[in-house]
Order: sequence, then structure tokens, then C-alpha cells
Amino acid sequence: MQNRNVIIFGETGAGKSSVINLLAGKEVAKVANTARGCTFQYTSYPIDICGSEYSVYDTSGLNEGDPHTINRTQAISQMYRLLISLKNWRLFHEVICAKEVPIVIVVTGLEDEECMDNWWFQNRDKFFAYGMTPEDYACITATKGKLKNGRHMFEEEYAESRDKVQRIIMTCALEKPWVVPKMQWLVETSVRCQRIKIVDKEVFPLLHKCTGSKEEVEELAHAALVEQCLC
Repeated sequence: MQNRNVIIFGETGAGKSSVINLLAGKEVAKVANTARGCTFQYTSYPIDICGSEYSVYDTSGLNEGDPHTINRTQAISQMYRLLISLKNWRLFHEVICAKEVPIVIVVTGLEDEECMDNWWFQNRDKFFAYGMTPEDYACITATKGKLKNGRHMFEEEYAESRDKVQRIIMTCALEKPWVVPKMQWLVETSVRCQRIKIVDKEVFPLLHKCTGSKEEVEELAHAALVEQCLC
């Protein structure tokens, strides 16, 4: 059976790499201590979740890195290959994935809460008000805390958090993968982006330019296919 894909997206400092390490049960993803990143880059990690293999992608958010370090053609072709991490929920869910891919919310940094799950019940209406309706959620800690007297401060919460994230992935993952069209995806993504009137100062100009000419769309699609074949 082919590995299922899990893409983790979020802003800088949200704890994406820490969640991957949580899932893996060991440190496989480097946790950044700086806000600088590489725009539109990602790293894939093979992770076993209860006997099933998953390819988990750690992504760089759109607010990370120097936007001049990668040219436009490369950026869009990498978006195609990855369905990249985007800081805007609607842009990722509605535009790039066309509402075909289930999305869950993992809330990190709750190790000091008496009951981590209470955070969701107290704040979920704020998400719903912005049209963010996840398939499921997990309120967790992605850190074990300091080691004291041979025991980590949040050891129990960490183990509980790992179970939560594993559960929602297994429950919500698609049985069959969503197959992304090739050149058509580039055009349709731009159209969807304009239809729901999302303007992202970094991503929208890239997608909008895809419809500039047939030749340009073909060039970008070809670049995406070439990069995919080289992987």
C-alpha cells in the first residue's frame, strides 16, 4: 500500500517540526530557533503510525524566508509538487486543494492548561467565524518540558498528545489519494483564487500570473513536471 501523505502547514514558530518529532517519537525534524526560512520549501519524513506508513511533510510558511531567494517559476512549480503550506486556511483548503483534502487543526503550546481540550471548546467559535471548520482537532503540547529528577515536566501530557495526533490522522486520512491535475490545476487554482477574492501579497500575484498567457502556463506546468520527475 502506498504511503499516505500528511502536510503540516502553519506560521513560523507554530511548532510544525515539533509536531513531526512528536509523531515520530524521536527527533527527526530540526526545530528552528530563528524566523528565517526557505520560501516554498519542504522536507518529507517517513513515519510509522500504528503500523501504517505515512509521508509527513514539514513545510515553510509564506511568512518565512527571503522572497527573493527563489524565482517565480520555481515557486509555482514547487507549490504544484507540494500543495504547499499556506498561512491562509481558505487559500490552502478552498483554492489549492479545492476542498478535496481533509484538514485538521492541531493547537500547540497548551502544556500549562489544566485540561488541554478545554481550549478548543473555549475558542472554536473564533475559528468557525472565519470559515475554518476542521474535520477534527487536537489540543496538545509538543514539548516534554525540562528534565528534573530524571523525569520530564510534561511527560504525561506529551504521551497523551502523541496519541491524539496519531488518532486524528488515522481517522481523517483519505483511503484513496486526491490526484492533482497537472496543467489544469495551475489554471483552475488561479480561477478559484480570484473567485473567492483572496489576496495574499506573496502568493496571489504568483497564481494570478499563471493566467497571463497559455505559453506561460505551459512553461510553469512543464517546470513542475520536470521537478517532479527529478525527485
